[in-house]
Amino acid sequence: MTKRFTYELIVGILLLIAILLFGNKGMAVVALYAGSVFLRKEKWDEREFQLFYKIGNITAGATLVACVIIFNLSDVIINGFQIGNNWLGLVISCFFIAHGATGLIVFTKN
Repeated sequence: MTKRFTYELIVGILLLIAILLFGNKGMAVVALYAGSVFLRKEKWDEREFQLFYKIGNITAGATLVACVIIFNLSDVIINGFQIGNNWLGLVISCFFIAHGATGLIVFTKN
């Protein structure tokens, strides 16, 4: 499971960088997430299900906070990059980063 969460974290960081550099064209990096199919585990035990649900709840909260921050900064322009024009890609990258990071933290602690 740690491989999967590491992969999500890397895809999230690459997506964030690509969106900041290329704008909406950077959304093509989301296609890298298709590679996570090869990192799936066939059988999960009860503990892994509980931890995965816990990670999902933490990710939902972190993504909600990221949405509020992105919404409040939607009028800000940084070096010609307007945050409001690329809000969906930023939210998706925040989701991948939050899910990957919390997954790594939870699975390494438990």
